[in-house]
Amino acid sequence: MAILIRNGLVIDQSLPEHPFTRGDLLIDGDRIVARGADLSERAAGFADLETIDASDKLVMPGFIDAHMHSNEGFEMGRYDNLPLEIWLSEVYPPLFANQMSWRDHYLRAMLVAIISLRSGVTTLQDDVINISGTPDAVDATATAFRDVGLRGWITASMWDESYCNSLPFIGDLVPAELKARLEATPAPDWKAQIELFEELSKNWHGKDNMRIILGPCGPQRCSERLLQEVASLSEARNLPVHCHVLETKTQAVTGQEKYGRTLVEFLKDMGLMTHRLTMNHAIWLTDSDIATMGAAGCSTTHNPLANLKLGSGVSPVRKMMKAGVNVALGCDGVASADTADIFVAFKVAAGLHKIGTFDYNDWISAHDVYDMATTSAARTSLMQEDVGTLAEGKLADIILMDRNDWGFMPLHDPIKKIAFSVNSDVVTHSIVGGKVVMRDRKLTAISEDDLRGEIAEAAARFERDICPAMSKGAADVRPYLDQMYAKATERALPIHPRVNS
Repeated sequence: MAILIRNGLVIDQSLPEHPFTRGDLLIDGDRIVARGADLSERAAGFADLETIDASDKLVMPGFIDAHMHSNEGFEMGRYDNLPLEIWLSEVYPPLFANQMSWRDHYLRAMLVAIISLRSGVTTLQDDVINISGTPDAVDATATAFRDVGLRGWITASMWDESYCNSLPFIGDLVPAELKARLEATPAPDWKAQIELFEELSKNWHGKDNMRIILGPCGPQRCSERLLQEVASLSEARNLPVHCHVLETKTQAVTGQEKYGRTLVEFLKDMGLMTHRLTMNHAIWLTDSDIATMGAAGCSTTHNPLANLKLGSGVSPVRKMMKAGVNVALGCDGVASADTADIFVAFKVAAGLHKIGTFDYNDWISAHDVYDMATTSAARTSLMQEDVGTLAEGKLADIILMDRNDWGFMPLHDPIKKIAFSVNSDVVTHSIVGGKVVMRDRKLTAISEDDLRGEIAEAAARFERDICPAMSKGAADVRPYLDQMYAKATERALPIHPRVNS
């Protein structure tokens, strides 16, 4: 199947100002084979050609959401005024194990996939936190993404440290009886974690637009042996590693207490500080940490929605960029960001870093954020040669936007308009791997109407039956988490994240 996108305003990403020029794109199979002023003569050679009139459209590469937890899909908007470690006890309660059906995993992932796709996301980097330790959560998620037409880069999440060993002070704060309950369910064996990754990789990696990547949840939650195995796999197979690092002050204190050094220094000692590593969040960094990250050429995902919601701090994005760190944009999980609409994250990222310093040369621009959501996001999964731009030879992951939308009048700079003036409903078409998966705001691979009722019923059932049990499972540890949080946040550290840097 060939597609000619005709006479659109097509972005040129070779220049930092991202100009748009009127022209055509020609797709053959899953790749862009040509772009130019008029490709109608060349396109005429294809017998199975579909022509999309883009004369009133902006033509851009699809957005890449570089950090998501679709497994939180049924908890959007449930929480407020909770810092990360206490929030985690509600979303992932240590004394409650939720067993969901495969179908509910699927419906939850489908909800996030639909919102993502309708906001112009063509690739979702999904860090599925797989509490059950079985293939079901990832298998159902990948199936949902495949069915809706979304490209998925999905982590095999890993951890093998006990609850008390992954948080500072908590082992001394909880009474013996509660500690025994917390330790009663042993952490998964590191070998089992690697075996699950291998199974998921065999089932999905390189198939149906899916990739399975390495996802140690956080250094403090993983044994040294597990992290070393991940480092070896990453190097041997050239696989990306996505890991939550220094999201909160408590995590920075954890590095001091558990390792006697920063978590960045610890990751370097484990062999993980390479260009294949993406550190999700990366807020509580020392200047030395940033220099180490830049020297390694590693990446980070900037997730301003969750960072604000959980009071974690503001990532030093400009300072990292100057040091050579690749910075990508993510929504983060929908129980902390509360949306999978990347336009919302785009807007916050474009505005947040304009406060905290009067040196406007260091502010983060709309164009900076655009790169974070395309080329930089592609690099976090080592896929920059395949996606992120509209260059000839790249995968045909393309979105069209309605330039007649009220917010685009007058057009001025379309990238600034995305940041400040329009919402995600300007996205009219999405093409993933050469297949039109949304046409005129209607998804083509699934029936939203048919799924809406089933998703709503599953979400309501989760709210009714599961959420109260989750809260009950969190309640017993809450007083001690509050004490831990107070103790950690009172600790003096050599880094104090500013509102902007």
